[in-house]
Amino acid sequence: MIIVLAEAKDKQKIMKLDPHVPPPRLGECIWQGQVYVLKDDSIQNGGKNHRLKNPVVGVLRYSLFWQTIPFLELLYIEESYRNRGFGTQMMKRWEDTMKLCGYSYVMTSTQSDEDAWIFYEKLGYRKKGGFFPPEQEAEEWIYWKRL
Repeated sequence: MIIVLAEAKDKQKIMKLDPHVPPPRLGECIWQGQVYVLKDDSIQNGGKNHRLKNPVVGVLRYSLFWQTIPFLELLYIEESYRNRGFGTQMMKRWEDTMKLCGYSYVMTSTQSDEDAWIFYEKLGYRKKGGFFPPEQEAEEWIYWKRL
């Protein structure tokens, strides 16, 4: 398993895992280096490694809140790869990179009716508030972490 910046060739698979942004915008995010992918670069078959056609099994996408604070918009890992530490590894890679870029904080959000808040709090994120976006029934909770 490897975590790397997404490339244009990864876009089709990313769109399946992350349908929240229009394809042109996703392309911009990839070009700007704001998308990481988790790749399963081989499968075991009869004791031999074979390259997968499109090994992307996870996506981390971020933007800059107020153009100054990295804001995690999406972390998604295919179900068969969950609960094996890959989400934590992707977050650490992203946070380490943001720190190297000179950022002091990172942010994210999750809906109050989702379990992601447990994951973020285990990683040291703290809830700072919430709001109700239009057409969303659950409150959106805002989290931040000092790097």
